[in-house]
Amino acid sequence: MYEIVFSRKAAKSVGELPRAHREKLITIIADLKSNPFSHPYRKIRGETNLYRIRLGEYRLLYELNEEQKRIVILKLDKRSKVYDR
Repeated sequence: MYEIVFSRKAAKSVGELPRAHREKLITIIADLKSNPFSHPYRKIRGETNLYRIRLGEYRLLYELNEEQKRIVILKLDKRSKVYDR
């Protein structure tokens, strides 16, 4: 079982999501806890442990730490904004 941790920015973004997206996010988080690769994901090119999951027009960026069994949700935003550093 993996521990899910939200960054401050990602936690704030959850409240701003439309209701349908929040409900889907709950399902995705539950699935990630048992298997971080259960949903269609993509590895972010050029990064070591950074992945993304598509959530409609939104993207969920997360970092996976296999040793600590921890998933850190870094960002949750619209596609046009989420990849800005």
